[in-house]
Amino acid sequence: MKVSILYNDPLQYTKDRIWDDGVTDIDQVDEAIDMSEYGVLDEMKSVQRALKTSNHETKIVPVALDPFKLIDELRNNRPDMIFNLCESLDGDPTQEMTIAALFEMLKIPYTGSRALTLGLALNKSRVKEILNYYNIPTALHFISTNPSKLSEEGYSRVKDNYPLIVKPSREDASIGIENNSIVHDEAALKKRIEFVLDKHKQPALVEQFIDGREINVSVVGNVVNDINDLIVFPISEIDFSALPSELPKIVSYNSKWMYNTVEFAGTKAVCPAKNLSPELEALIQKTARTVYHLIGASDYARVDFRVKDGVPYVLELNPNPDISSDVDEDTGFTRSGKAYGWTYEQLISNVIDFADKRWQRIFAEKA
Repeated sequence: MKVSILYNDPLQYTKDRIWDDGVTDIDQVDEAIDMSEYGVLDEMKSVQRALKTSNHETKIVPVALDPFKLIDELRNNRPDMIFNLCESLDGDPTQEMTIAALFEMLKIPYTGSRALTLGLALNKSRVKEILNYYNIPTALHFISTNPSKLSEEGYSRVKDNYPLIVKPSREDASIGIENNSIVHDEAALKKRIEFVLDKHKQPALVEQFIDGREINVSVVGNVVNDINDLIVFPISEIDFSALPSELPKIVSYNSKWMYNTVEFAGTKAVCPAKNLSPELEALIQKTARTVYHLIGASDYARVDFRVKDGVPYVLELNPNPDISSDVDEDTGFTRSGKAYGWTYEQLISNVIDFADKRWQRIFAEKA
């Protein structure tokens, strides 16, 4: 097939320095380095490398500020399949779904979750409403738009369950999650809500903090007959043991993206996770499949949990998670795929195959 690898190109819009200049050794830089802009660049290069061993004809298509340029590209050089790595438009993650919707309007097959799922997964409170409806364990929570009106917004649901964690309600990639996102009293709660409202310009999601094991479950495939059609990779766990004792055991923005910080150095993934009973492992896998299906994920996604007292509490579904690969440091999703027994080339090829068969079914149903 003709496969266009489409990604949002931060080099065209970011205001931050991009250190990946081919010259700088970031291990020799003293300051903390924000690696968040590198993620999609690494993904694009990784997928491109993987597809060099395939029979597909590939093309790199960067997206930045001008959607009309993208439309012209797709009309004039229409691919058979888009490998969709686009996470934003002009740095706005809420536009991730609109790019996918454009592919659908043009009737071009693409990998990963559809526009509706991408938009839904970004709305964390809506996802939690769905989880609650289906009696899937998730942390007690409420949404706040005004810290002076907590009692009217649902504070009673969590007020006896400190500590709490406060997050932006419509972000991903741990944006807005910092060490002081964990609050222990009402004064700190109000202060953190104000911070989210002021800096991130969106309501704050306030949750009971589940002080337990952080578990990530990577799922691939699509439901054809039942949810057992979905493949669950070996379970991964975030190891917080190297974090300083005074820091909260969370996957903060620093631990995910800020190279040369103690959080980044002290937060590592272990796959397969150790010391999970067969019963708990089976429950986590079953819950991951169920959430993947309920939220409408396609081809590949990751479900994040906190596990405490034998209960897997769902944090969120992450559609189209980072799927890059590096010899020294795979992403969590890729590491899990390799633990399952797939090479990286097999993983990328299978994602395309999942998407191709899915879109064939969709188009056949509409014919």
